[in-house]
Amino acid sequence: MKESLFLLPIAVFYLAVESTLFPNMPLPDVPLLFVFFMAWKRPGIEGVLLAFALGYIDDAFNGGIIGSTSFALALVFLSAHLLSKRIHFSTPAARAAGAGGLRLLKGLFLYLVLKSAGLKAGGFPRLFFEILLTAAFAPFAIALLNRFCAFINPHAYKDSAN
Repeated sequence: MKESLFLLPIAVFYLAVESTLFPNMPLPDVPLLFVFFMAWKRPGIEGVLLAFALGYIDDAFNGGIIGSTSFALALVFLSAHLLSKRIHFSTPAARAAGAGGLRLLKGLFLYLVLKSAGLKAGGFPRLFFEILLTAAFAPFAIALLNRFCAFINPHAYKDSAN
């Protein structure tokens, strides 16, 4: 639970900076990487709640349909959790491929929601760049999150190894 409480303000700061300073620039999807990490390392209700909260905050900052990104990130959490039972994301290539695939899933879900609401959806070139940036940033970000969680909660990881 400590991880969720520390990741939420980091994500809020990132979303605030992204929506104000870089609104039209493709950037890595850091909230998706947080959800991917929580679904892979610590699946549970706290990860689902974090995914929903991050999606809601993302919609509020970026002006999307309220709730669409929340459900997209909850879908990403579920997909990442089910994938982690089949695939072990221990190598940087597996982490990059997993993050890129999950970013594609999130983008397609949001595209379908926007189209079904009768709104103009963003183009696929931007989605393609965001997939590449998220996949390229994923190994570094997940390694950093592993260290961060070991620093925040050192006894939980030592006890789980025994």
